[in-house]
Amino acid sequence: MVLSRRSAKDLLEALSDCSGQAAGAAISFAVALTAGVVYLRLGSSRDRPELRAPLDPDSVKDPQAEITRVIIQLQDDIIRPIDDRFTGRPFHYDLLAFPFTPLVLVVGNHSAGKSTFINRLLGIQTQETGVAPTDDGFTLLERDASTNEVEDGPTLLGCSDNSCFRELKRFGPSFWCHLKRKRLVLPKESEMPFGLQIVDTPGMIDMPVKSESTSGGRGYNFLEVVRWFAQRADLILLLFDPDRPGTTGESLDVLTQSLAGLENKFLIVLNKVDQLDSSVDFARAYGTLSWALSKVIPRKDIPQIYTMYNAACEDEAEHNLRSPAAVREHKLPLEAFRKKREEVVAEVLRAKFRHWDNVISATEETLRNVSMVATVSGAVRWRVRCRIAEVCAWGLAILVTPGVAGGWLSRTRWNGPNWALAASWAAYAVVVGGSVRFLKEHCRQFEQLQVSDLDGYFEATYAHCFIYADTEDVRARWSAVRSRTASVLRAAPSAASLPLVSRRELARIDNCLEEDIWYLRRLAKRLRVSAASRQAMAAQAASLSKVPFCPIAGTGR
Repeated sequence: MVLSRRSAKDLLEALSDCSGQAAGAAISFAVALTAGVVYLRLGSSRDRPELRAPLDPDSVKDPQAEITRVIIQLQDDIIRPIDDRFTGRPFHYDLLAFPFTPLVLVVGNHSAGKSTFINRLLGIQTQETGVAPTDDGFTLLERDASTNEVEDGPTLLGCSDNSCFRELKRFGPSFWCHLKRKRLVLPKESEMPFGLQIVDTPGMIDMPVKSESTSGGRGYNFLEVVRWFAQRADLILLLFDPDRPGTTGESLDVLTQSLAGLENKFLIVLNKVDQLDSSVDFARAYGTLSWALSKVIPRKDIPQIYTMYNAACEDEAEHNLRSPAAVREHKLPLEAFRKKREEVVAEVLRAKFRHWDNVISATEETLRNVSMVATVSGAVRWRVRCRIAEVCAWGLAILVTPGVAGGWLSRTRWNGPNWALAASWAAYAVVVGGSVRFLKEHCRQFEQLQVSDLDGYFEATYAHCFIYADTEDVRARWSAVRSRTASVLRAAPSAASLPLVSRRELARIDNCLEEDIWYLRRLAKRLRVSAASRQAMAAQAASLSKVPFCPIAGTGR
């Protein structure tokens, strides 16, 4: 069909108008897209409230309240927004670690004197003691000013003062039935301070259980429960009995699994040394324990072993004053062991003031873990998205180009029957469908390969950290968060759909680690110094109260 000049002119004008409209729409879309990106970037870069106080830490009136404020703001402004974006909220339980009452964990073999030590510290007889195992559960003991009460496990899991107890639900009802807390009204002369929890644990024993059982014959995963309390404890006391100084199988598991990486928190105590009759017995017990510890602690120098007793000889001395015939002469330097016991008690009392340092350390560790998980998973996300874009581009080029060419030929050059043309298009559709399916499977397998090569991504992402040093702390942190990173990647429908953690957010975490954590450390130091001064003043007042009153000469008094 031949077009007239006017028709051709009208057609050209219509095409010109359509082209102008399309160009205008394209320009408008580009402008809107650019404006949206700029808005998002500006929105993400809006200044949030300053975490650090503008004043010097030494001028803060209430350091404890300031530490609480800054940590809560770090959680709400830095950690929680990133955690909410990841599927499954991998750092949810880390956010529950605060607030938390200071805690001391006491573990050891049965008949090692754990309950007796706690009773002496409390000043009352509340925990059962004996040579045979007397308790099969975890008991939290805390001083109260008004009432004596016992809370069972399910009640304790909802404690508002210890929000992290909610995580204990994962150990199941078998553990809840063996968990309780005792709030006790103690005598005024008791050494136990308010605001401190002590956990009395079941004695560790060897049981003839199947090797594949993780419960160790207790009905719940004992090692994991001990690990949970140990990670949140401010001090861990590991007690041994001189009658059984060699570690049992369960003790070995606790040392190698539950307490691994927490050596800075625990004290090793050889208890009940007053029951030894001679220096030979003491040397044999001390040497056996040292040899056993050297097998499970991978260091040339074993930690210090505190040798003490549970003040039984004082009670015996008081009894001997009443019956001199029963006097027993000790051949060991009990006075030195008594001083060691006082050192252990002092460490227990100091745990309340170390608590804030441990809270700050836990917050710092969470920030570093969040940064590492976001960085490595972001690198995997970027690589997978690049591969998907590359596959889509090649797929479109290879599959669409023949379709366009075939369509043009079928409209202009095809003279064959229609059924042949339909069959050709059907075959083309089958090829396209199969190719799309193949490309999807290729992308899926490629993503699986990337998830299995997380160590390579870690090495590439943190290569700048290994230029001048091996930085074992970075590798140790990666060992701790590697499984969490893999879980984040597997929980998402695809690595390409993971949320983006911007570089500015990661830089903000680095800024908090450099400035805000340092600010918190200075506040915690103020708390320690003030607590030490108060203890010194109390000790001085106590010593002065013991000095007898002497009348001054010439006063007549």
